[in-house]
Amino acid sequence: MPTVPSVPGTCGPELPEAFSSLKPLGSHVKPIAVEEFRGRLQHAQKLMTEQKPRLDALFLAPGTSLYYFTGIRWGISERLLALVLPRAGEPFLVCPAFEEGRLREQLRFPIEIFAWQEDQSPTQLAASTLAQRGTASGRIGIEETTHFTFFDHLRQAARRFEFASADPVTIACRGRKSENELALMRLACEATFDVFRAVFASLREGMTQQDIAQFVEAGFARMNLHGGALVLIGASAALPHGTVQPQKLKEGDVVLIDGGTSVDGYQSDVTRT
Repeated sequence: MPTVPSVPGTCGPELPEAFSSLKPLGSHVKPIAVEEFRGRLQHAQKLMTEQKPRLDALFLAPGTSLYYFTGIRWGISERLLALVLPRAGEPFLVCPAFEEGRLREQLRFPIEIFAWQEDQSPTQLAASTLAQRGTASGRIGIEETTHFTFFDHLRQAARRFEFASADPVTIACRGRKSENELALMRLACEATFDVFRAVFASLREGMTQQDIAQFVEAGFARMNLHGGALVLIGASAALPHGTVQPQKLKEGDVVLIDGGTSVDGYQSDVTRT
């Protein structure tokens, strides 16, 4: 069977010829622009005002919503990083002092950062900064993925505030996709379709789930993407998450591939048999 390198221009493991058509997306990817991120924040502030009763600030810990509003990707840890968005005025960030440099590297547009030291309370810093900016009481919306410990510390530090779910704002914002977002989602799906087609065209008897899953990962790698898939063979394909028992592909077996990739933060999730 003719083969091609797993990644163009390298001497990595070779792949079947069906993978030769997979190319990086290149200029097809149009990242979310700064103007769109700013527009999202402004739209959130408008929705905060329209709530009954209104929300006076949003509190967002690391997660998808933080990325949606700022473009910042940040893992959750025991040290709080948070975005605080007042109903009026500019947002600000609180972060561990030793992480400030790394955070600044991720800023898509200027956001004021308040760094906290190990002997300080980050939630107290968030509450006092809100007060200094004219919001000393009211209602704070807590983003749904915020860990309870951070919420609990915030409500102790900001006792003049009431707390509510931020869902009516964050979900309303994220639930309506812009044309730019839809384009990125389509690219992610199209890339997944292309990789899956190459994989299915390359199946041979004796392959294991792991062999096929490695083909999927290698296909995405040829496109300069990170992705993967759950692979189920034969009778295990009838189960939602298959089996942990090793399976080998036989003539007539059903093969189910369920996975995807991410393009500028927008993911695909595709199942094909």
